[in-house]
Amino acid sequence: MVPVKLLVMGSQDTGKTALCVRFVTGRFIGDYDRKKGPMTCHQECPQASVESCIRWADGFLLLYSITQRVSFLEVEPIKKLIDHIKQSPAAPTVLIANKADLETGREVTTEEGQNLAKDLRCSFKELSVSETAVAVEAAVVQLISLVMAQQRPLLPDRPSYMVTVRHALTRKLIRSKTMQW
Repeated sequence: MVPVKLLVMGSQDTGKTALCVRFVTGRFIGDYDRKKGPMTCHQECPQASVESCIRWADGFLLLYSITQRVSFLEVEPIKKLIDHIKQSPAAPTVLIANKADLETGREVTTEEGQNLAKDLRCSFKELSVSETAVAVEAAVVQLISLVMAQQRPLLPDRPSYMVTVRHALTRKLIRSKTMQW
C-alpha cells in the first residue's frame, strides 16, 4: 500500500469537518464545538504554515458552500496558492460544492462550480455531506485515484519489468544451452 496524504481546504462553515467525519465514520455531525473538532495541520504543529501543509499533501479537496458566495470566491486564490507552492497547475484536486440540500438558499449555481473547476483544471462534485456518505466517499476515492495516477510513473511498471526479467532469463538460458562443454 502506498500512503496518500490529502488536505481539505476551504472557508469557514463550508463543511470541512463534517466531510472528514462523514468519510471516516459514515455519520453526519450537525452541530459541533469548533474547539473540539478534528485535528488540523495547524493544531498538530502550531508552527506549521499553510505552505508547509500544502507541501505535505499529495491531493486536495477544496470545499465551498453553495449557500455562501464568499466561500466560492475564496476557492480560486486557494487553488492558485496550491499551484504556486506545488510548482504545478496539475496538483490532484477535487472541487466540492457542499450543501446541495439547501437549494432555497443557493447563491452559487452548479454551472458556476463546473466552470470554475474547468478553469482551475480540477474535478468537480456537487453534494450534500449531510445527506449521503456515498457521495463523500466517491469524491475522496476520485481524489485518491487522481493522486495515484499522478504517482504511477514513479512506481515500477510491473508488466514491463516482468517482461524484461523474462527476456533476460531466456537469453541466459539460450546462451547456456548453446555453449559447448
